[in-house]
Amino acid sequence: MKIAIEKVIKKERDGRVYFFGSIRSSYARNVTFVPVVELSPKTKLVELLEDGYQRPGSMPRMNKFRDFLRTHPHSLVPPVILSGRGGWVFEPSQGDTEIGRLIVNKPAAIIDGQHRLGGYVSLYETDGVEKDVDFLLIDNLDLQAEKAEFVIVNDTQQGVPKSLSLYNKLDNPDLEGIGSKVDSDFVRVAWTLATRDDSPFVGMIARVKVGPEHLFALHSVAQYIEKMFSHGAFADTSLEDKATIAIRYWQIIQDCHPKQFDDLGKLGVRGQGRRAFEFKLLELTGFIAWSQIGTQILGGAFRALTQEMDWDAVEDSVRHLADKIDWRKNGQYQHATGMVGGPIIRKDMETVLSRL
Repeated sequence: MKIAIEKVIKKERDGRVYFFGSIRSSYARNVTFVPVVELSPKTKLVELLEDGYQRPGSMPRMNKFRDFLRTHPHSLVPPVILSGRGGWVFEPSQGDTEIGRLIVNKPAAIIDGQHRLGGYVSLYETDGVEKDVDFLLIDNLDLQAEKAEFVIVNDTQQGVPKSLSLYNKLDNPDLEGIGSKVDSDFVRVAWTLATRDDSPFVGMIARVKVGPEHLFALHSVAQYIEKMFSHGAFADTSLEDKATIAIRYWQIIQDCHPKQFDDLGKLGVRGQGRRAFEFKLLELTGFIAWSQIGTQILGGAFRALTQEMDWDAVEDSVRHLADKIDWRKNGQYQHATGMVGGPIIRKDMETVLSRL
């Protein structure tokens, strides 16, 4: 069955012809397909194995985009990129040869945007909501050129850093529920650690790229600060107080680990930086371990009714741990790093504290 797509714009650049237009999500599945290397268990689109070169579709990703469309109906979405493969014929209007309609004689290959398109189709099939799907269709690509476009689009895309996305979500209700699940409240606390003069980490937490002068990315700090305050004792504690508690906690850790904190002197120094650190305490591994054990140390010392912290008890715990944990990079935890290593060290910290 032939389908006509109206109000299409024809463009040409360096001999390559392409078209801008919109298709209704109710028939998008019938006029496109994905050339895949293997079939997916379940998808909202047509997949073909012949001359396939793309990964199979993911229904969770399609449904995630469907949910985004439900909650953000007015958002502008980048167009999907299609390859006409000779099956979409342009008919110019009488008044302007660059405006007309496309006659669809056979499906076009999806080069980029299968999960977005699958989300539109899923929204139509589950909710009955029909939307226009913007597309850019490239005309007369041979298979090798089509594969090249696919590789170029997917290998040259670079997402916005997580830390910058989290920072931009602050005070922006339109971004609520999008992207990282870290609560924006803890992004604020993390950014306070990066900016308050009395913080041991002032100027050392990055919003964009972790440079030679930085220790951590903002999103990593926010993620583990959230875990640190997961104790029920902090249910009614204000963000300002949480930030103050986090800073005071790390001040105590710094006071009890002067040798380990000497690593800070290597930040931003040519030929040194984080790679020259002698200890793991100021790597993400150490931040994770202290944040996770912080749930117990801080939660156990906090009095929810008065919103007061027993800082003597906190200092006793931290000082007791100071000479019991081997933070050397070539020491006991040499191969314990990051999200795996942090919990390993935290477990040993729990053992030490249980004998206090």
